[in-house]
Amino acid sequence: MSTASYLPDQDTTITRQLQAALIGLFTVEDITLLDNKERPMVRFGGRLASGDQDAIFDAMVERFHHVGYTPILTQEDGLYVVRAVPVVVDGRVGKAWVNVLLFVLTVLSVLFLGALRENVDVIAHPLEIWRGWPFAVTIMGILTAHELSHYFVGRRYGSPTSLPYFVPLPLSILGTMGAVIVQRGPMRSRKALFDIGIAGPLGGLVVAVPLLVLGLAFSTTGTPQELMGLPPGEPAAVTQEGNSILYLAAKYAVFGRILPDRQTGEDVWLSPPSPGGSIAFAAWAGLLVTALNLFPIGQFDGGHVAYAMWGQKAWSLARTFIGVIFAWGLLLTFVGNQAGTTWLVWGGLGMLMGARHPQPLNDVTPLDPKRRRLGWILVLIFILILAPVPLVEVVIP
Repeated sequence: MSTASYLPDQDTTITRQLQAALIGLFTVEDITLLDNKERPMVRFGGRLASGDQDAIFDAMVERFHHVGYTPILTQEDGLYVVRAVPVVVDGRVGKAWVNVLLFVLTVLSVLFLGALRENVDVIAHPLEIWRGWPFAVTIMGILTAHELSHYFVGRRYGSPTSLPYFVPLPLSILGTMGAVIVQRGPMRSRKALFDIGIAGPLGGLVVAVPLLVLGLAFSTTGTPQELMGLPPGEPAAVTQEGNSILYLAAKYAVFGRILPDRQTGEDVWLSPPSPGGSIAFAAWAGLLVTALNLFPIGQFDGGHVAYAMWGQKAWSLARTFIGVIFAWGLLLTFVGNQAGTTWLVWGGLGMLMGARHPQPLNDVTPLDPKRRRLGWILVLIFILILAPVPLVEVVIP
């Protein structure tokens, strides 16, 4: 944006149209042209009309769109400011066949990983890939619920939100890198930002938590020696999934004791022949990914919610969080824990995305108390589902 200002010609058509669009919504006290283009960016300073600020801004957006502009409402030193930007976001959200194709490829990818978990030689017996359904249904159910929750709430607010793009990755531990939704334009308001951001995690959790309990209920417990068919007393090297508070509580609720047992090595077995192991593992992984996505950074789901709650203060929180993530990842790597890579990758994603969450079009209207309480509940959920050490390699004597 140009830092120069230009005295407005009050008689120009565009200035008169924009000023007319503000009648009844905003009392204009000063006007500044921010560039000298044919269709300039215009700054209006003044006072916002009394009443429902969300409704006032929605009306402002509709009126500005008729003249090919979009308003951005902010406050500067206590003064309300409307910046008229000469652009209207294209509401088209891409071609659905691309989303369908990626979804099908991702289903095949997670079926492949699920079949491998069931000890199926998919290369020799490709038609047996269907046996990976417990893992595939669980992980795809969680991801789909998460992304469609974002999508439907976004469309309710009229945001140019795309259908989810699933990312197949057959050689990864989950068979997918997850899914993303493309937002082709800024969020309408802090309320919209909050609702769209929180919808995905809550939608995914509604599916993940019951499937976690179901998977655990049909899973086997025992020592690695018993479950791997090793002679008693022979050391066994195993990789155990890390505990979050929720995962620890779910195992205690199902089995009536803390697992893993640090003395005997007894734990839930999430691999064959445990019938529910693949379901429980996929649900555990879904909870972990949800927790990582709740980091209050940039355009992660947690970043959306943080900015909606705290505004530009969330930028400092994001920078602090990125530093903590890298420090924890380096510490885990230094002690030889492979989970350190996970933290370093997510810290890198946070840096690439940037700590500064984009401002919504209406950056003035604060969240209502009900949404603020829900935001703090989400902070508690984040604490409950985060596994600080996702994977632990241990040798059981």
